[in-house]
This record gives sequence, C-alpha cells and structure tokens, in this order.
Amino acid sequence: MTAQWHILGVGAIGGLFACRLQSGGADVTLLSRDCEEASRELVLKHTISERFHFPQQTITSNEDSIEHLLVCTKAWAVESAIKAVAPRLSATSVVVLLCNGMGLAEAVAPLIGEAQLVVGSTTSGCRRSSEGKLIVSGDGRTQLGMLDSSPAPTWLSPWRHGVPEFEWETGIRSVLLGKVALNAVINPLTALHGVTNGNLMQPPLRAITEDVIKEVQSLLCSADDGEIASALPARVRAVCNSTAANHSSMRVDMESGRRTEIDAIVGWLLSSFTPHPPATPILSELYDAVKKREPEVLGA
Repeated sequence: MTAQWHILGVGAIGGLFACRLQSGGADVTLLSRDCEEASRELVLKHTISERFHFPQQTITSNEDSIEHLLVCTKAWAVESAIKAVAPRLSATSVVVLLCNGMGLAEAVAPLIGEAQLVVGSTTSGCRRSSEGKLIVSGDGRTQLGMLDSSPAPTWLSPWRHGVPEFEWETGIRSVLLGKVALNAVINPLTALHGVTNGNLMQPPLRAITEDVIKEVQSLLCSADDGEIASALPARVRAVCNSTAANHSSMRVDMESGRRTEIDAIVGWLLSSFTPHPPATPILSELYDAVKKREPEVLGA
C-alpha cells in the first residue's frame, strides 16, 4: 500500500521534500490555509529541471484522517498550524517536524494526542526563484529521530528512496542542538549586518563571531553538552566557508519584511535551555537587536 503524506508549510524546503517524497514512492498532498486550486505544480531545478504535480487542499476542507504529516513551517507558525490540522490526526498518525529551532516538539506534543511525534534536521539547500522555481543549492544531509531515542520505524521507505543522504538518528537531540548552536552564531550576525555567511570569517566581523561562539559554548557547557561546544568553532568555520556566498534564512526573512525565527533559536538558548545560564552579553544584545527590528519590518 502506498504511503500517504501531507505537507504543511510548502515553502522552499517544504516543496523540496514534497518532491523528494513523491520521488520516493509516496502519494503526497499539499496543505494550504487558503488554496483555490485543486492541484499544484512545483518545478525543481538541480542538475536538471523536473516538474512535479500534487493534489492540494485547504487544511480544514477535508475531514479524512492524515496518515503522515510533514511540517515545514517557520518555527513561530508551528503551533497554530498544528492546531488547525489536529482534528485530522489520529492515534495512528505520524507527525514529522522539519523546522528550525528548539522547543517545538515540547510545544506540539500536547496538541497531537496519541499521534507519533518525530523531529528532524536537514542541511539541504533550496530557495524559491523569482519565477517560483525551487532552486536546489545542495543535497545536504537529512536526519529524523524521536527524542526518546526510539529505533527506526517501518514507514521510512519514501525517505530512504527519495531523500539523498537520509538517516534515522537515535541521538536526534544532539543533532538539533548542534544546529541551533550553529544558527545562533551565524543567523543574527548575518541578518543584522546584512552580509553573507562568508563575511563572518573576515574582518571586521570575525572578532565578534568568535566572541559569540564562546558565549554559545558557555551555554552548552553549562548544560553538560561539552562535546557539541568543542565542535562548534570548527563547524561554524566550515559552514561559513562552504556557504560563503549564501544568505542566512534570518537575513532573508528580515530583508523581506517577515518575522524571524530568533525566538526558537537564540531565545530558546537564553531562556529555556539551562536553568542557570551563564552571562552572555553579546548574544543577548544580538537577540534584543533582532527583536527590535522585527516590529519595524512587520510594520508595527
């Protein structure tokens, strides 16, 4: 029997994974809050251009139970999105969160009843062109897992067949935490200074980048995550160098007048990660600066 997947949050990453899961053999339906068309075409451009066609429905237009749900919304939109679709979930449903930030699983768990909750991380690169095409900049690596370290489930076939460099990760918390630590360094600095990732490794921003790395390391060490802390400087350098010309998602959001994901990244590290956080004056200042800019870009 063909696996049924619904995609909630069909931006660049959501669209990419809709195409990948369809390629892996799944029947994929796109969910929208206000779609007017019963179907939708996505054009994926990597080494070649491919066209994918999907049925599309509004979240509340159909009462059929959702078998597998992939959520790729912005972090700040996850809870409201899940609440809207929750009536269609059952005890046998699977909900996969492929979103930036931490604290999302804890917020979502009470909203989905007995459905299985899976969290994930991807380093895949994808952006939407001015013509609406999905431009893939890198296959990346995609990891899914459960926070209770459960072994791989039986429904992974479309992921294994359609997603490059996919793996089930029993230690997914460390994967997510490592990504949040990385994003906490790169995203606010690139957004506030309006620079590409590679600029963080060059004067005049290299010094403050290294200071932010040290503050994030101190937070990690205070929570006994020393291994992630030790790996952070090299990881920041590697990502900034390998994606030197890239614009971080936070910079793109800020410059496009959209709300950022600062709360689920830096905000979570500062307020929810550890009960007795060390002083992090620079990181706290960056958080406040991004939050101050948000009302401006949102027109408040």
